[in-house]
Amino acid sequence: MSNPYDSPTVKHPSVLGPTLKFKGELIADENLLIHGEVEGSIKHSSLLTVAERGQLNANVTAEYVAIDGNVVGDIGGSKSVVVSAGADVNGNIYSPVVTLREGAKFNGKIDMSGKTAAPASKKKSSRATASKSEAPVEAKPSDSKAKDSASAA
Repeated sequence: MSNPYDSPTVKHPSVLGPTLKFKGELIADENLLIHGEVEGSIKHSSLLTVAERGQLNANVTAEYVAIDGNVVGDIGGSKSVVVSAGADVNGNIYSPVVTLREGAKFNGKIDMSGKTAAPASKKKSSRATASKSEAPVEAKPSDSKAKDSASAA
């Protein structure tokens, strides 16, 4: 009996189950489906899928990336990145083809120039800036509305 992983035509992904938590650098050359949590970085040469309940706090590089869950970090897809309805991404996307489905939440920048990742020195600062600027932008309009309604009363 031959090993099924010896054949490049195998389409069955490896799976990180919903109760698994991984910290560190994850490197894979086969399709990978993440139901659990990953913190660190993922370097992948095939299809990476973040399932609906999957949680990534990681920078990701892969050939194809499909996101149905939550990702905090930059995403680089050498072929394409798809962010599905119900997904939540807080980070930059670098890929020649990017699809944001209706109902997806996205906070970051999209670069479709052919880069697959940001320079290392900019990754932390862009994420930190996005998360710091996100709260005040949402808070200011509601604060000013509350003050306006209080002064009108």
